Amino acid sequence: MPIKDERVKQGLIAATVLTTLTCGVVALLLGWRLVPGLLGEWLGTIVGILSTPFFLQASFVVLGVLVIMVVNAVHRHRDGDEFVALADLPERQAPPANGAKPPPNHD
Repeated sequence: MPIKDERVKQGLIAATVLTTLTCGVVALLLGWRLVPGLLGEWLGTIVGILSTPFFLQASFVVLGVLVIMVVNAVHRHRDGDEFVALADLPERQAPPANGAKPPPNHD
C-alpha cells in the first residue's frame, strides 16, 4: 500500500535512516571485539579514535552531512535534475501595455 501523504513518507524515511545509523553505531561499538584478525584490530582502533569526545562529535557531523548528501542524490536521481537552460528558450517580447509599437530590434 503506497503512502500518499508526502510528510508521512518523509518522516518514515528519516526514522528509517536514523534507526539504521543507530543500529550500525551500536553494533560497531559493541561488536568490534568479536571480529577476528586484522579487521578486528583495525575496527578497535577506529572505534577508540571515534569515541573520544571531540572526534565522536565531529564524526557524527560528518556522518550527518554524508546522510544528507546521499538522500539528496537519491532524490535527484528519482526526480531528475531541475536545471533549465535559459539560453535554449525562444526569445519573446511582451507587447507594450498602451498599444504603442514595440522598440526596434538592434541586432
